[in-house]
Amino acid sequence: MEKTRKAGGKNQKTAYLFILPSMIVLTVFVFVPLISAFIISLMNMDLYMNGISFAGLDNYLKMFQDARVLNATKNTLVFTVIEVPVQILLALILTMFMQKNTKLHKFLRASFYIPYVCSMTAISILWSMLLNSNSGMLAYLLKKAGVIMPNLMSNPTYAMAVIVMVTVWRNFGYTLTIITAATLDIPYSLYEAADLDGATGLKKFMYITVPSIKQTIGFCAVTTFILAFQAFDQIYVMTGGGPQHKTETLVSYIYDRGFRTEHDLGYASAISVYLFIIIAIITICMRKYIGRKEEQA
Repeated sequence: MEKTRKAGGKNQKTAYLFILPSMIVLTVFVFVPLISAFIISLMNMDLYMNGISFAGLDNYLKMFQDARVLNATKNTLVFTVIEVPVQILLALILTMFMQKNTKLHKFLRASFYIPYVCSMTAISILWSMLLNSNSGMLAYLLKKAGVIMPNLMSNPTYAMAVIVMVTVWRNFGYTLTIITAATLDIPYSLYEAADLDGATGLKKFMYITVPSIKQTIGFCAVTTFILAFQAFDQIYVMTGGGPQHKTETLVSYIYDRGFRTEHDLGYASAISVYLFIIIAIITICMRKYIGRKEEQA
């Protein structure tokens, strides 16, 4: 028994040593900034650390009276509610046609994944150039066909749809890769049994593939939701939050108030804490809902 305890204690110490580097990174880049943001949100402080004083909950009270915070919250929710389901649905549809581990399917999966490797900033610049109504390639081709393309990024009606489209185009390769990897672990005997029963490809996908990868779909839903709620690069590059604040999300508004216009670090930190709380609450609810569905299954 004594030897077993010593061996167990040694293994535990070894495990902690392996975890230590990750914990250091998380502490420095996640926990410390998070605690710092909460402390700064209770202060009157500008970007240059001038006139620092204790504000208490004033920044939070000011935030709930700010119409742009409400607008940014609405835009963030609209962006997330559209982008996340479209991204996952597109990945599932393509997975249906690329389930086999052939060379062609491997090539296609790698091709779709390439945009995700690229910087969102670079992707946004590329699409801004393509969609430019004056000098963009798409506008030129449409003009040759006798169609005048409107300036999509400065149009309040189309701007958010363009942002969603670019985000889905760039990110769905990540979701596709994870989902197709999960489908490769499904026992082939299930598909053989379905073939004997005369099931079509669509029925096999709906009644075998999708139920078998529910956990993976749930994981993708949570991770893409968190990323969508933090959308910034594509908005900053393509629209700057305009037109008329129609594409301004919470992160872009935080940047605007903290680093571009008023340099109010305390107020920007209060909005950051507000964003963190929203993400935490919705993520916990999603995880509980997915977990309950898995238990019922």
